[in-house]
Amino acid sequence: MNMTGANASTQISGSHGSMVMSGPGAGHGTINILPQWLAIAWTLVFVASLVIHARHVLDSRGPRRFWHSGHVLMALGMIFMFAPASIDHFGIPSGFWQLLFANAAGVVLAWILAQALSRQVVNVLWIVIGTDLAAMVYMWSPSGFTAPITWLLVAYFAAQTVLWASNRMRQADDLAIGRRLSVGPSGAIAATAAAPLVCDRDLRVSVGVMTLGMAYMFAAMQLSM
Repeated sequence: MNMTGANASTQISGSHGSMVMSGPGAGHGTINILPQWLAIAWTLVFVASLVIHARHVLDSRGPRRFWHSGHVLMALGMIFMFAPASIDHFGIPSGFWQLLFANAAGVVLAWILAQALSRQVVNVLWIVIGTDLAAMVYMWSPSGFTAPITWLLVAYFAAQTVLWASNRMRQADDLAIGRRLSVGPSGAIAATAAAPLVCDRDLRVSVGVMTLGMAYMFAAMQLSM
């Protein structure tokens, strides 16, 4: 994609969404959206995030393990999204990533529907990660972005970053859809609780950095259009 007005070019790899500003005009009054050094730095950050969340998966059981697996999958996708073409020699097409994340989002949706049909409560964080996975499908779209949707996603992931960094997302782990009230023998009213998904480890940095990186990528790709 050529930016003739700035006398620079934004190189978007055919296999992933990494963008590196280059050309004679780069660094002379133009905005370097994602220089190679920053792309490599983000790649390393997401490699670390993948390792951390893989440990969360190993420490978890049941639905919680699958929920943490979603973060591993997103970290993997972001590694290839940020990795400059100079260090990405796999050449995985964007269609593969779209299909992968679409299937993952579909599995989450099926889980939510199955819980709802069986009259079970649904943890709100399932909806959050389903939305995150669907956003990854959009991120890997080779047909371009729609500005209002993209900026909405930037705001969404930026808000998640703040909520994770302040540990407020852990409080959302107590929220559920379809919660039913019951009256106990003593007359006390109790609400049906959803199975918690957040593990005992501190997720403020690992997930907060992940959502920040996703917000940055959406903004950078939109600004390169």
